[in-house]
Amino acid sequence: MKKIIALAVASAFVAPAVMAEVTVYGSMRPNVEHTRISDTTNADVNKTQLIDNSSRIGFKGTDKLDNGLQLFWQVENRVRIGTADNANTTNGFNSRESFVGLRGNFGEVFVGKSSDLTDSFNGEVLPGLASWNTASQDMRNFIIRDTERLNNIAQYNSPVFLGGLQAKALYDFGAKTGGVTGYNYYGYQAQLAYKSQMFNVGGIYKENKDLFSYNTSTAQSGTGAAAGAAAEDYYKKFILGGNITPMAGFDISAQWVREKSFDKSANNEVKVDSWGIGAAYTTGKHAVALQYAKINDYKLNGNSAADTGAKAFGVQYKYALSKQTSFLATATRLSNDKNATYYQTTGSAQTVVQANAGAKVTAISAGLRTDF
Repeated sequence: MKKIIALAVASAFVAPAVMAEVTVYGSMRPNVEHTRISDTTNADVNKTQLIDNSSRIGFKGTDKLDNGLQLFWQVENRVRIGTADNANTTNGFNSRESFVGLRGNFGEVFVGKSSDLTDSFNGEVLPGLASWNTASQDMRNFIIRDTERLNNIAQYNSPVFLGGLQAKALYDFGAKTGGVTGYNYYGYQAQLAYKSQMFNVGGIYKENKDLFSYNTSTAQSGTGAAAGAAAEDYYKKFILGGNITPMAGFDISAQWVREKSFDKSANNEVKVDSWGIGAAYTTGKHAVALQYAKINDYKLNGNSAADTGAKAFGVQYKYALSKQTSFLATATRLSNDKNATYYQTTGSAQTVVQANAGAKVTAISAGLRTDF
C-alpha cells in the first residue's frame, strides 16, 4: 500500500506555512535463477545465481496550479536485492524514471528521463505478452530488443478521446559524443492506441537518426548510440499489436515488429521481422501465462541471410500471497538458428549471458515481489 508522507519546509525566520505531499513507493524483487546454455563448443554454461528483478524505490508528487493546471513530478531509483555480477552501475538516485511535467485538459507533457514508448507498449496495450518477472528471458524484450531508458526526452500524452483512443509523441534529444567531430544521435517516436473493455489495439513508429543499430556479424540488435554510428545512419522500428479479452481475467495478445537499420559507410540496409503471441489467465490468487516469440532471418540489402533467426517459449506463474506480495516463477527456452547469436539477459539486463552461434538457452527463475 502506498504511503503518503507530509513534508513541511520552513526557514528559521518564517513560521511553517508550506506543506507538500510526497508519495513514497517501491518494489522489492529478489530472484534465484538457474541458466543453462548449450552450443556447438565446449563452453557450455550451467549456473545458479541470486539476481534482482528490477527492484526500485521512488518519490512522486503533484502541485495544483492556476488555470486548472497540475504540475507532476517523479524521481525513481534503482536498488538491487542480490546481483550476480556485483554490478552497481545503474544503482542510486535518478537511475530510473525521473521527470517533471504539466497536466491539464490538453493532456500532459513532461521532460526528463523515461523509458521509450516501445518499453511501455506491452504493459499498457498487450497484457497477454507482458512479463511479470524479467529475471528470465522476457518475450517482450526478445522481439523488441532495444527497449531503453532515455536520459533526455520530451513527451506528450493526449487525453483519451473517441471512447478509448490515445496518442503519444516522444522526442529524444540524444547526446553529443566524440567531441566536436562526434555524431549527435537523436530520435523521435509516436504511438496511437485504442483501449476498450473487450480489446486493445495499437502501433508505434520509432526512428533514431545518426545511429546504426544492427550487427550483421552477430545478427543482434543493439541499443542506444551504437558503436560506429555516423551522420546519415538511421534506425527505424514499426510495431503493431492487439489484445482481446474474451472473458474476465483472460487475455490473448499478438505483436509484430519490423526493424530497419542503414549503415551509410558500408551502404548497407538491414531489415528483420519478429513476432510474438501470448495468453494470460488469472483466477483468484493464481495466474498463468504462456508466450511464444520468433525472430525471422534478417535481410541484408534485400537478400535473406540463412539461419540467422531464433525462437523462444516461456511460461509464467504468479501466486498472490497478499494484496502487495506475490510469488513468481518463470521458465524460458531460447533456440538460435545455427548462424544466430541472440542471448539471454537476466535480472533486468544486470547480467548478459553471451551465446555462441546456434546456442540453446534455458532459464528457470523463482522469487518474490512486494510492492509498497
